[in-house]
Amino acid sequence: MKTAGEILKDLIADVIAATNRITYFGKDGVVRAILHAVAYALSELWGSLYQTKRKIFVETAEGTDLDLIATRHGLTRRGVTKASVILLFNGPGTTIIPQGTVVKSNLSGEEYTTDEAITLGDNNGSIERPIKANTLVDIVIAESVNSGSSVQVEVKELPQLGTPIAGVTVTNLVPSKGGSDAETDDQLRTRIMNYIAILNQGTQAFYEALAQEAEPTIFRAKAAYSPNDLGVKIYLIKNSYATYSGPELTAIEEYVYDNARALSPITCVNASIKGIEVSFQYERNSAITQATIFSSIASSIANYIEGLFDFAATIEFQKILNIIIDTPGVTKLYLNTFKVNNQQEDVLCSSYQVPRFTLLSINDGSGLEEIIYQENVTY
Repeated sequence: MKTAGEILKDLIADVIAATNRITYFGKDGVVRAILHAVAYALSELWGSLYQTKRKIFVETAEGTDLDLIATRHGLTRRGVTKASVILLFNGPGTTIIPQGTVVKSNLSGEEYTTDEAITLGDNNGSIERPIKANTLVDIVIAESVNSGSSVQVEVKELPQLGTPIAGVTVTNLVPSKGGSDAETDDQLRTRIMNYIAILNQGTQAFYEALAQEAEPTIFRAKAAYSPNDLGVKIYLIKNSYATYSGPELTAIEEYVYDNARALSPITCVNASIKGIEVSFQYERNSAITQATIFSSIASSIANYIEGLFDFAATIEFQKILNIIIDTPGVTKLYLNTFKVNNQQEDVLCSSYQVPRFTLLSINDGSGLEEIIYQENVTY
């Protein structure tokens, strides 16, 4: 883009080249004044054209201009999202924890509500858990009432029941997931550029894109052939990492069916959740509390698993082991007690399953012999 000064120099050069009768271009000259006005007019025009060009291309558009481009692809800017958390309820067997049970943060006062009803002692079937003997402690997903990054909670920040239930306690042993602010220009731009055209009818990517067009809160979608009804089954992950209700799934199914034009039966389901539970015994530096170590390890493992939050993820046993031995305050870790989902190997999610950190159990007792890591610490 040229400035008015550059345009003026070009105009003077062009005029001189075209005639030998005009010889004075001083600042007080009439000809220079005319050319000066023309230069500024052309500069403004050039600027307008430059800005218009920036607005019409996805690589340079910003704000509402980028939103307009997104709508041409059937996309909209994602707004603030809710967060979700795994709650651990403890209490007398057969106690019912109703759907919509409210728990509160003891720091911010943020509220979360349970996605479904559970009965203590039955174990929550929506989350695949490796520890089946834990009969009186049950887990359930709860979603934040509000949205945005401010609703996120850390380890053990949700111990308060909105309405007390006799003999029942609740806590979250792992941090929340989700809870993000509105999509930035760069995030929306990337999504537009990676968007697969809806006109690509009948492909797996087509059904996945159509589902996300139906419901903006879908974080991931994976379509597959359904041999039971010769249709399409779409597995969904919500951007808050909670689950969709039955009516919400039905609404997505209807939208996809109405717009697919293939007349194939459409079934939408929540992706299966693979619970990841970590337990071990260790020794610690007495100057650092077990609560501090617990919180640090839980946050680090949650961040690691969050980075793998997708279908068919592999949770590496060694990676979690490294997280623990690198945690300040951990002086000894007993290998024979260190388990991920009750085993000492990688955890593999199926093609339609996503991992979710659900439980951390640590014990700073002693007496075991096999030590794989020991730090030289002076107490």
